[in-house]
Amino acid sequence: MKTKYFMAFFCIYAFFASISEGKIEINSDYPGGNIIVEKIDQEKDTVYLRQDLRGSKPWWFYWNFKAKNIGGKTVKFKFVNQAKPWRLIDAFGPAISTDGGKTWKWQNPQEQPAVDEFFYTAPEGVNEVRFSYCIPYLFSDLESFSKEFEGKNGFKLRPLCKTRQGRQNVCIALNESPAKKKPRVFLTSRHHACEATGSYVLEGFMRELFSDSAEGKALREAAEYFIIPMVDLDGVENGDQGKNRAPHDHGRDYIDNPIYPSVAAAKEKLLEWEKQGGTDIIIDFHSPFVGERPKDGRTYNDNSSIYLPGRPDATIEKQVKIFSDIIESVNTSELPFLSSDFLPYGTGWNKPSNDPNRSSLPDYATKLKGTKMSASIETPYATCRGVATSKENLKDFGRCVAKALLKYIDSIKTN
Repeated sequence: MKTKYFMAFFCIYAFFASISEGKIEINSDYPGGNIIVEKIDQEKDTVYLRQDLRGSKPWWFYWNFKAKNIGGKTVKFKFVNQAKPWRLIDAFGPAISTDGGKTWKWQNPQEQPAVDEFFYTAPEGVNEVRFSYCIPYLFSDLESFSKEFEGKNGFKLRPLCKTRQGRQNVCIALNESPAKKKPRVFLTSRHHACEATGSYVLEGFMRELFSDSAEGKALREAAEYFIIPMVDLDGVENGDQGKNRAPHDHGRDYIDNPIYPSVAAAKEKLLEWEKQGGTDIIIDFHSPFVGERPKDGRTYNDNSSIYLPGRPDATIEKQVKIFSDIIESVNTSELPFLSSDFLPYGTGWNKPSNDPNRSSLPDYATKLKGTKMSASIETPYATCRGVATSKENLKDFGRCVAKALLKYIDSIKTN
């Protein structure tokens, strides 16, 4: 009798399991994941979803999810319930991974995708696919870089602080000295959690800095460095937007009493250096807004090109422009860079803040003793003047930024 009951139970379980196996499933239960599923129409193979804002107001565009049981199906993914009627899909469609996030490719480099939906036909046998607004860069990527370079030419990840959620945030320091003997360079990325291209460019910079090349050796000899690769580490791992986080995000926390431990640690280091002669160069790596293809095929806006914004201080803005010119002169990467894309202070979005209680790192740094150049570099998510971004060309561009910095340091030494 027990055997009959068992067999009946097993048959019922197998029946429902077979039904569920064919149903589309959506989730984001992995580092960097972000999605809210509104509805799945299994009959029409259509998924209605939206990005999880997680405290970012009023709207931002990052999402990252995986779809299961879609092998051999053509699935429509439709974003709904948006606070703003803006583009949610960048110039080349979603970034797609069929190997669990190890490699990524853009869906459609040929034509402009729709604003809020895309279709995907999964090959037979490919049962799980990840889709992301951009090519992600997570703490695991930083760890992989660290394992490759640990102990090489002075590279070492070291503790910075504990995050609000208890993670150990990290930094890299090179040529530290209480007595200032060389120019000091302060580098950061991911003040806004979703801005992954900044991390790839910074990794490329570090690859050159700690390499055995002649430029790498010269860079190490030229300056003292302090690097924070992921200011908003919690946001990166949680898959947050990070931008416009309430009450303010990490990128606006350079105030008297920072609310984020990593920003407090960054300020502590900058103030320590100020007592010892000051910080010479600050570079903050970012990504801009949603990119799109030019309507006339020629004119790219500042969300689809790499550029440096100017600063409120005219003397420092002049130095940022000089640095921008140098980047153009040494750039050999696949990604185009035109110094003419420089965004002067007071133009476009680069205007004075109406909130005196919030300050970015580059603006804060202009007020510190000894600051010669305080810059941010904005690198698009998907298209750079028509060239699709990739892990490789973003890192190659970062190497070029490092070589440009070497030339810039040489210029300020001789002036």
